[in-house]
Amino acid sequence: MRSKPTWTQENLEQTLWAKEFKKEAPVSYPTAIRYALENKLEVIIDHTTETGEPQWVIRLLDDPSFWMDAVPTKAAALQLSREMGWKVVR
Repeated sequence: MRSKPTWTQENLEQTLWAKEFKKEAPVSYPTAIRYALENKLEVIIDHTTETGEPQWVIRLLDDPSFWMDAVPTKAAALQLSREMGWKVVR
């Protein structure tokens, strides 16, 4: 079993996730980076059509209105969460 990545802000900002987030939501980017640096970030994966198309959203357990990402499949959401070291709680 792989261990959770230990992120520094510098190496986190070099991930594809961070680069895409910054491009898509520059205003929320500093908040997302702060959350992603948390040691035990807990997330929820939900299916939604809020944007008009079906997608799987990775939301913060402590702030479900904040999206860490949205991807087309549940498998992609689980994979991203695993890669980033986020604990999926539901």
